[in-house]
Amino acid sequence: MAINQSIFIEKSVGKNGINQPLDVEVIKKQLNGQMPLSNDRLVINGTCDPNTVDTIIDFQKSVLGFRQPDGRIDPDGKTLLALNDPASQAKWANNSNQAIQNQWAGDSSKWPQTKKLQSLNPAFSVKVQNVISALTQRGFQPKIFFGWRSVAVQQELFKKGRSKVRFSFHNAQKPDGTPNAYAADIIDKRWAWNKAAETNGFWAALGEEAKKQGLVWGGDWTGFKDVAHIQGRQNSELTKTKQESGL
Repeated sequence: MAINQSIFIEKSVGKNGINQPLDVEVIKKQLNGQMPLSNDRLVINGTCDPNTVDTIIDFQKSVLGFRQPDGRIDPDGKTLLALNDPASQAKWANNSNQAIQNQWAGDSSKWPQTKKLQSLNPAFSVKVQNVISALTQRGFQPKIFFGWRSVAVQQELFKKGRSKVRFSFHNAQKPDGTPNAYAADIIDKRWAWNKAAETNGFWAALGEEAKKQGLVWGGDWTGFKDVAHIQGRQNSELTKTKQESGL
């Protein structure tokens, strides 16, 4: 998105600013023009709301490198100067993408359960939580082993023969790199993949509860059963999912 020409304001905009409506509207338009395409656009009006302040802070961190951003844009200040610089657009996008990569780095199998749920496609995440709740009510101790995982990890699993595909629904992400997985591996924390999980009926129960939510269960597959695996899309949609991920 192209940015506007250099803009000027009469009074400060943002946290503890004067926030004259016309100044606020001008700043919002310029922020929208500079921000990465993946960011949610600000509503153009004369109100300096929390989203406006947060966006100013993000800009100050990503473009200016402020360790303690004040969330305010002053007339003739450093933030306004940078906001009027066309080069800031690419810098904001690059730094935002790097921040996303850092946020989701590391061994995703060791992330907390809350982070694993956040790594899932939102609609799919709700269904996974329903499955976990139902299994818990049935006396099991379910947990997510893998939600999202990187393509690099997927390649290793493929090489080891633990997956049949080089890209899976676990690897789905948004174009900016934010995880958006359509698959999760659910195990009982007492048994994991041990024989006891089957003996105690966990895999069968997982399949039943997943299908109640309209999900695909890997235990139904022929030839290569993946009993811990549930996914929110049909296998025929894998190519589409990869394209949406920009991979």
